[in-house]
Amino acid sequence: MAKVAEAEGLTPTMGQSPFAISRGQVFERELLKNDAERLIAALVEEGVLPKGAEGFRDLRTRINSGPLANMDVAHDETVNALRQLASAGQRGLEGSSPVVIASATLKISGQPVMLPEGILAIDALVARAEDATDRVELLVGEVKSYAYRAGYTDTTDLATSRAQAGLYRYALALTVHELGLGDHLSVAEHGLLVLTRHGSNRPQILSTEDLNYQAARAEAGFERLRAAAKDLEAFDVEDEEDAVERIESADVAYRPECVSFCDRAEYCREEAESKGDGNVLGADVGRFLAGVDLNRTIELMGGARPENEVERDLAERIREARGAATATAS
Repeated sequence: MAKVAEAEGLTPTMGQSPFAISRGQVFERELLKNDAERLIAALVEEGVLPKGAEGFRDLRTRINSGPLANMDVAHDETVNALRQLASAGQRGLEGSSPVVIASATLKISGQPVMLPEGILAIDALVARAEDATDRVELLVGEVKSYAYRAGYTDTTDLATSRAQAGLYRYALALTVHELGLGDHLSVAEHGLLVLTRHGSNRPQILSTEDLNYQAARAEAGFERLRAAAKDLEAFDVEDEEDAVERIESADVAYRPECVSFCDRAEYCREEAESKGDGNVLGADVGRFLAGVDLNRTIELMGGARPENEVERDLAERIREARGAATATAS
């Protein structure tokens, strides 16, 4: 979608501000400095790792301040690290095996056209002894630079972070299965969110994030993408330029959350505004209008006669809302 945005004269941002990206990079560098000293200390303090735990493997690429050349190398090193953990077992965690792996890189095979291959990098993969078994337990850690505010933490930020962690958990479980390491490695059902403490860059660990639902959503999402990719094969898209043109000519369905992840959101919002789509004013407004466009809604608010059952229902709900607002004001 970044390529489509560029073709339309937009600047790809992946839904993030340069300031947020920069702060996140600084926070991550501080966490992983000196063999992840600060991160491991926070995990020990939270009880995720036992006292005295140590061992760090940095699989970040050079573009992300790491030692590796590219994502393919990072993936190969991740496979090696997982095999090492499986071979060493719990005793190995007391020796040379890492307890934290930065940017463990996984691949999910897909279908041509839409999903050739998914490449994912886990911010922090934590390894520890699994209770009551001889296996090593793997926990997915998602690092974010926004502040933890207990019950006042932004719920959208938390939901997005959990969704990302759930996707990584699904990919990790799939990788462990495909490598045949399930007898030696287990993937925890819960994961970690590593946030900042309010007013500082010190880490705050949320260690009991249940990722089952989000992992299941990720699996279902990949299945839908694969099915869609098979359908698109019939269109015989020959090259990237052809694919961009087809996407540009397709209908759009703008939603407010598009701004947080899609580089084309600005264009789609303008399209939605030109059509009077109520979603440009928020998802709640879109649901309230039930498909009636904004221009027609304004006419109904001004006393225009409804032309169908949907408009009659909307006009009635508008009258009820006005009555409630009047009663509250008086």
